[in-house]
Amino acid sequence: MSALRHMALWPQLRVPRIALLLVTIAVCLIRARDQPSVDVGVGGTTASVVPGDVLLVALAVVSLRELARRGMPRDARPALFAAAGFCALVLVTAATNGATALVSGGKLVELAALALGAAVLLRRRVEFEAVVDVLLLFTIAADIVGVVKFVESAGGRQASFLGEHDFAALATLPLLYGLALLYEGGRPARAWLAIAAGALGCILGAALASLLGFYLGVAALVALGLLARRLTLAQLAATAGVVAVVTTGTLVIRAGDLGFLQSWFGKPAERPGQYASSWSQRLIFAYVGGRIFIDHPIIGTGWYGNLPPHEFSEYLPDARRRFPDQPPRYFPSPTKPFIPQQTYDEVLYELGIAGGVLLLALLVSLGRLAISAGRATRALVGTLPAAWLAAAVGAIAGEGLFGGTALAATFWIACGVVVALALQAKESA
Repeated sequence: MSALRHMALWPQLRVPRIALLLVTIAVCLIRARDQPSVDVGVGGTTASVVPGDVLLVALAVVSLRELARRGMPRDARPALFAAAGFCALVLVTAATNGATALVSGGKLVELAALALGAAVLLRRRVEFEAVVDVLLLFTIAADIVGVVKFVESAGGRQASFLGEHDFAALATLPLLYGLALLYEGGRPARAWLAIAAGALGCILGAALASLLGFYLGVAALVALGLLARRLTLAQLAATAGVVAVVTTGTLVIRAGDLGFLQSWFGKPAERPGQYASSWSQRLIFAYVGGRIFIDHPIIGTGWYGNLPPHEFSEYLPDARRRFPDQPPRYFPSPTKPFIPQQTYDEVLYELGIAGGVLLLALLVSLGRLAISAGRATRALVGTLPAAWLAAAVGAIAGEGLFGGTALAATFWIACGVVVALALQAKESA
């Protein structure tokens, strides 16, 4: 309780620009469909305007004004330009696909204001700590709801009030923060609170993509710690213990969804579809998406979010022939939208090579900033950018990018924090 009372969040809420960022982050972690809304007609379709939309616009205006006043350091410009190019491509191609697609694209692009706000407005570590406080409090709240539902449903992965992938992606950030704080050697109570809350959320959400992101984040933290020759055996043992607990808990909950491992290493299936699982379905969706990309390699279909049937239905017969042993329910319906399962193939078949290059440019430029931060200082502001970026890279492999979701919000938050902390690390050095 002492750690909660002494959070940096409370005094930072008195600073208008930081308060706007913190409140916007908090609201955007709530699914748009769960927020109160007002329907507005847009070009023959309807857009639901929620509080998060209003706050994101306000945050964008404040951030752009601050950017114009202070400018962006040269090191951060490649990431800013790549993000702007990616967002522009989403909007332009969505506009060619009609009003519904444009609304979908706009809902995704507006979340980039979180990245811009974090990059431009977070100037001091205490301000970043306030952002962590928001993420930590939401993780704790989601943990409580998740545990109650876990008990009520007698087990299984839990969405809490976020969605399974969103829950796990969010929880990974305070978990890695707690480990980084532990390595830094200060405030152990806060470090273990973040680790405990994050680990529980990762286990309950049980998203394998976020588990991968967690592994990548831990690898980044350990690598930077070893390079600095500051990691102790106790810290390594604590890290190994946390990894073991999160891994065991996640895999126990997801045991029924790992049929592909049984098909690879177990005895041959005795009946068609015996080892079918959610990852089998992802493979089918990836095949269909790959066929779309091959036929539209440069610019893809243009942004839709969820693809309409006319963009993919022609590939379904080939998919059924390619995967004859999979249950019919695992194949996309020819009469319903195609819901992307992973961000990377979603970008390729909806935005083509152009979108893939821009997303890669964004991640590479952020990676360079994270590496430079790690070289500049071994404090938390130097080690955490690489860890959070790695976690985001893993998390978006488990779900498509959609406006109004916590996964998309945490992705953009992580991008902005990488820029902000890298600049802080350079200044402190």
